[in-house]
Amino acid sequence: MNFGRLSASGRILIAALLLLGGCSVPSAPAATTRPPSAAPSVAPSASPSAATANGGTPPADAPPLATLYGDGHTDGVATARIDVIGLERSAPNAVTARFRISADQGEVRLEGFHAGQLAGGTPYDYIQAASGFFLLDDPRFSVYYPMKKDDAEVRARCLCSYSGPLAKATPGSPALMWATYQVPPETTSLAVGFDSAGLTAPLPISPAGTGPRLDGEPDAAAIAAAFPLTVPLATRSDATTTSVTESDQQVELALNTDVLFAFDKAALTSRAKQTLQRVAERVRTEAQGAVRVVGHTDDVGDDTYNMDLSLRRAKAVQKALTGLVGPVPLQVEGKGETEPAVPATSDAARARNRRVEVTFQRLPKPAGAPRTPVPTPSVTATTTATTAVPTATGLRELTGLKADLRELRRINDRTLIATVTFRHAGGGDRVSLERGAWDPDVDQQAGIYGYKLDFFWLALTDAARTRYLPLTTPGRLDVPRHCVCSSTVLKSLGAGEQIRMFVLMTAPPADVTSVDVNLFGFTPMHDVPIT
Repeated sequence: MNFGRLSASGRILIAALLLLGGCSVPSAPAATTRPPSAAPSVAPSASPSAATANGGTPPADAPPLATLYGDGHTDGVATARIDVIGLERSAPNAVTARFRISADQGEVRLEGFHAGQLAGGTPYDYIQAASGFFLLDDPRFSVYYPMKKDDAEVRARCLCSYSGPLAKATPGSPALMWATYQVPPETTSLAVGFDSAGLTAPLPISPAGTGPRLDGEPDAAAIAAAFPLTVPLATRSDATTTSVTESDQQVELALNTDVLFAFDKAALTSRAKQTLQRVAERVRTEAQGAVRVVGHTDDVGDDTYNMDLSLRRAKAVQKALTGLVGPVPLQVEGKGETEPAVPATSDAARARNRRVEVTFQRLPKPAGAPRTPVPTPSVTATTTATTAVPTATGLRELTGLKADLRELRRINDRTLIATVTFRHAGGGDRVSLERGAWDPDVDQQAGIYGYKLDFFWLALTDAARTRYLPLTTPGRLDVPRHCVCSSTVLKSLGAGEQIRMFVLMTAPPADVTSVDVNLFGFTPMHDVPIT
């Protein structure tokens, strides 16, 4: 589904239909910390009738494994405190997560915990389902969403708890929710996330039968009859010579032909040698099976000529790599201007479209090979109202907004989380957050192309001018990809309002300790430390 050609009113209408119909696009973590404007509540002591304990501490009093908080916006989860009170291996290939929802003030509507947005699908039926919680398995570079009771692409029933249409949690009267996920038996820990609330540190999975069950949790037969919903992820980085997209299964290296070739030529330049040596090293050590070498041009010039030029350039790269990688089969093809990386006509977009792509399937990793972990802070506020944080100022259609970068934290050696608080600091009309995804900076940066209702519009740049972009679902460059991030669906800010959003990003190498942060539609933030 591509909303890129719709008018603003059309996009708003579709967004409303998505929400009302339970339709979903990407889901995401927000911040692991409490918004500075509110303090955590005391653990609730009431015992909701929805819980059935199998011994041990009652769910209403169970100590949390981790705690997430609502985003502070004026929606139904703004004041929510979300305690993760269980993460249990409920079947050999399944995990059930349990949550306690309480309110610091006012009320929290339980219908706000449905999957408003999910990366790569629209699976669940309606808003009373507790389908918005997801699990991040970083070693396997995948996100797990609740299993489905039906093998359906849309409006499937969720293997999770359901609330009544008016159900809510209020101070002193928490609610309990659960969801079951298909998770490989070798997985021993998972981070827990929720759109508009946050992402925890990785939490250990307890053995079956170690925690109190909640009403309605599935038995082994119900789990065996359900269908998984797993979304793989890919990192993305964009350097002067090469843009890299890689998942656990595939590597795609897009080589800048402005570096490889002179203008309108197909003979490799002297500058190309070092780039191709780096590509050859990855092919030799990581590739299995045939390697595809595909040439692409921009949209300037005759279609037939561009097709021929792209093929000649691909063959030149194929010939050079053959001498560097040995007996690896290299399949060559020219696509001309038919598959642009960025469907735009700015100079920056056209430069990105002039490329030769080298794509290969990766050799399988040893079972359970871990990523390099990074220590994670405890789930308490890391910023306060008086803590100085990098701040950017909104430009053009985002004038009146301020963006405070609350968190830029490594999860491991390939993933970090960025958390931003947007606030309306001026007077005037409400400002739609979706406008950031349509800002001209998106094309000028020429590295982001995503689903226009996601908070994907962020890039990190190191001293070598390499850009690190949001994690996305895999797929073709010319098709919008989904990020693990907050959504901008129908979200806008009036004077004095604020909302917190987040996105999982491709992490720079460990020796990169600070970056420039480019938040599209805002002034840049320079030399921001990575924690």
